[in-house]
Amino acid sequence: MSRYDHRLLPTELWLSIIRWATFPQSTFAVSTFAPFVAFFERNGEDAQALTVKYAVIQVCRLWRDLALGILYEDIRVRHGADALAEALGKTHGDRQLGRCVRRLELPYYHTGTATQKSSDIALQILQSCTGLETLVRPFMQGPSDEVRFEFPIRSHPFPNLKRLEWWHYNHATRSGGINSLTDVLHYSPNLQYLAVGGELWISSTNYTSHLLRLPVLTTLRIRRINFLFIREICRWQLPSLTNVIVEAPLEIALETIWEVFGSRLCTVEFGRHLGFLLTDQITLLLRGCPQVKQFHYFIYFTSAPPVFNQPCALQCICLHSHPSDMFSDFEQLPEQHFSFLSQSSFPALRRIILYGDWTNITPESYFKDFVKTMDSRGCLVEHSRDTSSTYSGMQL
Repeated sequence: MSRYDHRLLPTELWLSIIRWATFPQSTFAVSTFAPFVAFFERNGEDAQALTVKYAVIQVCRLWRDLALGILYEDIRVRHGADALAEALGKTHGDRQLGRCVRRLELPYYHTGTATQKSSDIALQILQSCTGLETLVRPFMQGPSDEVRFEFPIRSHPFPNLKRLEWWHYNHATRSGGINSLTDVLHYSPNLQYLAVGGELWISSTNYTSHLLRLPVLTTLRIRRINFLFIREICRWQLPSLTNVIVEAPLEIALETIWEVFGSRLCTVEFGRHLGFLLTDQITLLLRGCPQVKQFHYFIYFTSAPPVFNQPCALQCICLHSHPSDMFSDFEQLPEQHFSFLSQSSFPALRRIILYGDWTNITPESYFKDFVKTMDSRGCLVEHSRDTSSTYSGMQL
């Protein structure tokens, strides 16, 4: 039996093999909007991928040369920021390692301005990452007042940035530059995906008083924010906005979002938050966004609304069956939601896609009746994991 020398494999094939072994699906979905992805991100697969990357570059010189750039694609700044800044400035092969970075997670701890030079290392890291596509400014795990912001910090251009995940802190915003959401947005002309969280205070609105225009932003993910923050977002010019993800209900704030942007939205997604069980947010959405074509929500985290018979353009509804860990007496919710969907007037509805585990629901008689009703209206009920496997038209 002949033996093939693996060293003769083309570089492109090796890169594909290494990529498959080390690529966590959620990391580089830069601007892609897919149902429910936002609520199952970074669940441990990134740490596993990093372990594999470290192992790969230690196998041999060839693999190190091929995979070193992959190792630096996703960076989370922690301890050792000085060493990281130095490494990103080095050249390996024909390119600087900083140019390999596609995603950077930069905690506020590294951009504090207790002195005028406190943030120099962070700025040096950003300057090296010329091809950066995703920037994350995460929620501070410890007390936020432990980080001081006494001096202004410089701005930085982000010409290639497509995705920004930002947790707002008012005392950090006062320092401006890369600590200010407004400044970063102004220097990110190609941003397509924005996730925002935190509370905006009146004292910080002076820093966002000039008009913001994000010409190619298509997806806005609203995390836990206050009404003043919502009002500020509604002042922005977002001509390309089509997708909105809402992680938690915001009382009257959501109605403001629907009023300002509702006429142009194509897709809306409700998060996995028990607050959606307290009030009927679905009816408010359908009234405020008559042109929305796709709607995603978690059936065990969302109140089933009454029958809806107003004009509606819905074409596809995605339902997720992720269970609630806090309550166990909501078994009637699936039946209530199916009743709402089957009795409401959705003339354009053609698909209902099921996500998650539905094995405890599909044998129920109410589910079989629901499928038959929707099938008679030309609406296909299918499972997301196999589009060729549907419930509509089957013998149930």
